[in-house]
Amino acid sequence: MRFGTLRFGDGYEGAAFLGRPERFAWTQGDYCELLYASGGFQLDFDHGKFAYAAFFIGLDSYLPKHPALAFSQPRLSGCTPNNTALTRDTDRALLERLFGEADSMDIEPLEAILYYTRKGVTMEFEMDGKSGGLKRWNLYPK
Repeated sequence: MRFGTLRFGDGYEGAAFLGRPERFAWTQGDYCELLYASGGFQLDFDHGKFAYAAFFIGLDSYLPKHPALAFSQPRLSGCTPNNTALTRDTDRALLERLFGEADSMDIEPLEAILYYTRKGVTMEFEMDGKSGGLKRWNLYPK
């Protein structure tokens, strides 16, 4: 469970291979957000350690406001055949084929969130309530 060479708990220098983020913000005390808008993702660090990743995959009212924001299509490696890409066409059925039944779900009219924990990492898949397509993929240590 890593992003490139970056693993949860690594320091800021672990994200150096990604280049400079389009926005860096301290949000609370020693917690900061690095927005890679053109790549469609955000990395958060808590007390200097990698603590959270979000991939922006489809339209959502909670997307960061940035002119360079693009949608990402992260590829899963090592757990799926042919490096499967997550796109806004990814639906619950595909996630269940890849990961099995969700550990838990939060289903509301406008959004459904599927939760999985694998290798000490919690994955949240935020699905659009109307289309059923994937909007966002969040990851953080359990």
